[in-house]
Amino acid sequence: MHVEFKIEGRYHVPEGTSPLEGVANQFRLPTGQIISVYPVIEMASGADSDDHRDLNWSECASLGISLDLYDRQSELEPDD
Repeated sequence: MHVEFKIEGRYHVPEGTSPLEGVANQFRLPTGQIISVYPVIEMASGADSDDHRDLNWSECASLGISLDLYDRQSELEPDD
């Protein structure tokens, strides 16, 4: 079995942020730190619980879950 998904959106960054030279989908903040966006698998103990957390790769594997990422594209654009 599998779950098909599509995620599309944006996140705002401070002025002076720049694409990381030679590396797709990563950006350097004015502070020098590197950021990127990547989908994660999140889990909660139940439908009404408030204990959502991101699973790491080994936790996913132990549950029989794997993330196949077909495409990821990020571009730095000015605000409207």
